[in-house]
Amino acid sequence: MTTVVAIFVIVAAVAIVLQMAILFALYKAVKQTSARVEGIAVRVEEQATPLLATANAILEDAQPKISEIASNLAESTVTLRAHTAQVAQATGEIVERARLNAVRMDEFVGNTMDKIEVASELLESKVLNPVRRVQAIISAVSAGLGFLRNNSNNRARAARARQDEEMFI
Repeated sequence: MTTVVAIFVIVAAVAIVLQMAILFALYKAVKQTSARVEGIAVRVEEQATPLLATANAILEDAQPKISEIASNLAESTVTLRAHTAQVAQATGEIVERARLNAVRMDEFVGNTMDKIEVASELLESKVLNPVRRVQAIISAVSAGLGFLRNNSNNRARAARARQDEEMFI
């Protein structure tokens, strides 16, 4: 049993030495990485400091301009709203006037059509009906005269026919 304990102690000692070697290698790697990161951080800080200073100067220079732009934009918005309200009011008035003129035009056209209808009825009753009656009378007289002419022509023919017969005999 002592040999087993001795083997166990030897294996444990080898494992501890191996762990110590691995931990030492990790320590060296972390130390190198830390040194590299520290160098990079120093370079970034050296390069970023002027950039940050320039950006800060630009922002300080632009701040009054941005404030002025914002105030101008606010004033423009107020003016634009006022003009929009005026345009809306003018548009409303124009639409109302157009509607009133459309109503007047409709009434005017309706009244004109009514007057034309009354005038045509008056023309038909006062002018055309009497003209038709006169035409009817003229046609009747013409027919009567035509009948009388035909009748007198027929009598004259009959008289000639008798004379011709008497001469023939």
